[in-house]
Amino acid sequence: MSFDIIELIKYILSGLIQGVTEVLPVSSSGHVELSKALLGLKTDDNTFFLIFLNAGSLATFIIIYFKRLLRYVKAFFNFVFYPSKREENKQDTVFLMKILVACIPAGIAGILIKDYLDEMLDANGLLIAGIGLLVTATVIYYVSSSKFRNGKTQVTWPDVLFVGLAQAVAIFPGISRSGMTTSTALKRGSGIVSALDFSFLMYIFISLGTVLLGVYDLTQATVSISNPQLIYYGGAFVAAMGATYIAYRIIFNVFKSGKLKYFSYYCFAAGILSIILFMM
Repeated sequence: MSFDIIELIKYILSGLIQGVTEVLPVSSSGHVELSKALLGLKTDDNTFFLIFLNAGSLATFIIIYFKRLLRYVKAFFNFVFYPSKREENKQDTVFLMKILVACIPAGIAGILIKDYLDEMLDANGLLIAGIGLLVTATVIYYVSSSKFRNGKTQVTWPDVLFVGLAQAVAIFPGISRSGMTTSTALKRGSGIVSALDFSFLMYIFISLGTVLLGVYDLTQATVSISNPQLIYYGGAFVAAMGATYIAYRIIFNVFKSGKLKYFSYYCFAAGILSIILFMM
């Protein structure tokens, strides 16, 4: 395969789409499938391409939440190794444990159905993404009528269970991870800011596990990725990283304002478009 600047632009556009949609409750995976169809994008391996894109958004969220992550990790080690400091570090340690526990259902689901999901994506990616987007639209619309701006700021252990299960459902393309987890937290009584923070912190840990597992699979894979393809993937990674940051700083305010019904309308339209393209 020879290098093609047009192909690189297509990959960069996919990265930009990934970055923006990762922040918003509209399913980044569903939009990547849709963008691949619209752009005529061909990848050497769909799974590895998604990992590259996801890694770009993950890097940005680690940067955004770095100080908080460092605080939680320090609190955990102080709690475990310094008994005299346990009381002052208990709250942050418990919160970190809640995040990790909430990631378990999605981790188990991913391991159990990963191969099956990859096969479905290769055969019917657009159809699955379209159905998932319709599910996302329905869930967000259901939640949009709720009054949640001044909800509780603490995440309880029952909340952790329900939000974790919601994240597990969102492993299917088209079903928005942030949409499902945030909607569940809101219905459990959390305020919009608390729900979003918990959702994005969960994303960091579950995505870190996914990326590491993907890197391991890549080292064990017999599939070879050409040098031009690596350049394309790199361009997509950088684009996803930059777009995620811009979306979080600018577009994210619309999400935080509580105007969820507009995202529902958008997901419904995108889902219908995906299904139509699949049928064509």
